[in-house]
Amino acid sequence: MKRTVIFFLILSMALVGVSWAQDKEKEKDCHLRIGVTLHPYYSWVKNIVGDKAEVIPVIPPNTDPHSYQPTPKDMEVLNKIDVLVINNLGHDEFIKPMLKAIGRKDLVIIDTSKGLPLIPVQRHVYAFEKDSANKPVAYNSHTYISITGSIQQIQHIARELGKLCPQYAKYFRRNSRAYAKRLRKMLANALQQLEDIDTTNLRIATVHDGYAYLFQELGIEVAAVVQPRHGIEPTARQLQDTIRRIKRARVNILFTELDYKKKYVDIIYKETGCRIYSLSHISHGKYTADFFEKSMQKNLDTIVKALRETANSTKKDVTKL
Repeated sequence: MKRTVIFFLILSMALVGVSWAQDKEKEKDCHLRIGVTLHPYYSWVKNIVGDKAEVIPVIPPNTDPHSYQPTPKDMEVLNKIDVLVINNLGHDEFIKPMLKAIGRKDLVIIDTSKGLPLIPVQRHVYAFEKDSANKPVAYNSHTYISITGSIQQIQHIARELGKLCPQYAKYFRRNSRAYAKRLRKMLANALQQLEDIDTTNLRIATVHDGYAYLFQELGIEVAAVVQPRHGIEPTARQLQDTIRRIKRARVNILFTELDYKKKYVDIIYKETGCRIYSLSHISHGKYTADFFEKSMQKNLDTIVKALRETANSTKKDVTKL
């Protein structure tokens, strides 16, 4: 009897050992190579997967995605990856001809814009979809310059990666939630600081509509946009019209793009006297896990600073009167 019990104990331990070994082997097998088209996606995916997957940028750092032209070396990246994370709203249009050229049907595509509440913009500008009236509608592609929208996209990516590697699904989910918690705290701190600022007489303008999602969640209305399209310089007439709109709307803050200085910004400043502040477009610099977090924190700090300084200045002007 004792021998039988001992035999079954040994057998059970052996089976457990085999099962454990098989699970470990499965874990080794699932090591994804994930390509990303934009800087924020690198940070998001890196924070989700940790050391359980490799994150590979498709384009070099410090490259403008709007003017980027693929090289043979960049094309090689698409043949090495298992998954590709894309914007699919017009901000990474370069990826479409690249995907067509390699013709890989086995490449898994994660569309970050899927299921997001999108902001419509001027037609014939960005990505097109059909609205209820069956007419083409363009949507703002800068969904990553936000906190709430970014969290939704991060969670979507984590879910999709979890489907591809079920053994890491819980790990990905836990990491995405911890990441989201840090981002929510950033937004909450900014909103708390904005509560103390009297924004009654504040009007803002931006060089392009890339910050629409961020200002929307901060509850700040944008009175004017300078560029007719991101990356397209306004004509002399368009600039003149914009200056008139800025004056008419009594805009006192102009947010420009941090990494790209424009001559027309100086013209607007001279003509209107707007205070000038720069925000990051989060698409220029090294690929790092904390790039998105640091860039968004700087953006939030800059917005709070701009509103506080301008509000204090406006208050002094009113007092003088």
